[in-house]
Amino acid sequence: VSNLSYQNILEHDSQGEGSLTGESGIEDNDALDQQLDVSLEAAALKNTVVRTKNLKIIEELLTTRIVTENLYRRKGEMVDVIMKSLKSGKSSERFSTAHLAVLFTLQLGDDADLELFYNEIKPLLLSAIGDAGCDSGVRAKLIFRYAVLCFLCSDNIEDRKELVALCREKLNTTNSEILISTLSSLSLILTICSPTERNNAIQMIFPTIRGLLKDSCVDVRIEAGEIIAHLFELGRDYSEDFDSQIDDVDEMLGVLEDLSTDSAKFRAKRDRKVQRCSFRQILAFLNGEGDIHEQVKVSLQETLIITSWSERVQYGAIKEILGPATSLHLQQNPFVRDIFGLGAVPLKVEKVTKAEKHEMKKLNAACHKARQKNMLKQRDKRMVV
Repeated sequence: VSNLSYQNILEHDSQGEGSLTGESGIEDNDALDQQLDVSLEAAALKNTVVRTKNLKIIEELLTTRIVTENLYRRKGEMVDVIMKSLKSGKSSERFSTAHLAVLFTLQLGDDADLELFYNEIKPLLLSAIGDAGCDSGVRAKLIFRYAVLCFLCSDNIEDRKELVALCREKLNTTNSEILISTLSSLSLILTICSPTERNNAIQMIFPTIRGLLKDSCVDVRIEAGEIIAHLFELGRDYSEDFDSQIDDVDEMLGVLEDLSTDSAKFRAKRDRKVQRCSFRQILAFLNGEGDIHEQVKVSLQETLIITSWSERVQYGAIKEILGPATSLHLQQNPFVRDIFGLGAVPLKVEKVTKAEKHEMKKLNAACHKARQKNMLKQRDKRMVV
């Protein structure tokens, strides 16, 4: 690394991460290019602290901005950084790198050979997931990001089978974080499986998932209940007689009913409330008394309508990765828009000025006042007998 670049890195590090990304005012392409160059160069250094910090800087840039063109010119460098950090990094660095790999995929989308990238990174992710020396919380997050990468990048049936097999293995653990992540990963990958793949997977995993309804952790119970609802949705799409193919359905519905009315005092009040709310919705869906219908406001002109468990699972996965920046990517990221069928990125609408906002408020206030007067007049007339 040149002396100038290394000096820039140290200056950036001393200022803190906030000054490097969302709050820095980096708007023009040249400044953004320079920031990516400096951070990519620093992410390849031997110094673990500097390397990890700059991975997070790149991660935040890719989260809070649409930088597809800037990133495409540095595709090779980015892949090298990701591969190197996954190979030699420790727990926290591996997680940051896996998260960065997902963001890299979401930014480039169809402009990159995603399947080739996935095949290169998969062995390294599997190695990290299987590393007993790695923190269990980090391994749980790695499992989910592995599933998201498979969902985004691969059309290969063998990749999906490999992921389902890994999830089956992880369902036998007692670690709550790994169980929750595994259930989320299974639910996500099943949304893109063929009907035959889904049916085979359901037969293999359903008994184990059903047993998790009695887990001591409330989040595991809720996650298990939600994936059961999702499996029933997928199964009913495959066969009208799906319910009759499941052993002891009435007994399972009884367990779900108990969870939806659970008032055991030894559970935390919040846990009881969240559990009851979740299982009431799950039970209503299984009994055919409630459908999924959620609205996500994308912009003033667009709303994403979610009408199935599969759509809900996919949106939840993307939101888990992008966090508060989900709305930005739904508006401006072509690849993310394509996932949810939102079509091409709309033309930019000019921002409303402060003066225009003031005029709109005055007009709304005048309309409200006139409406109130009219309502009072109508009320007075009704009172006259």
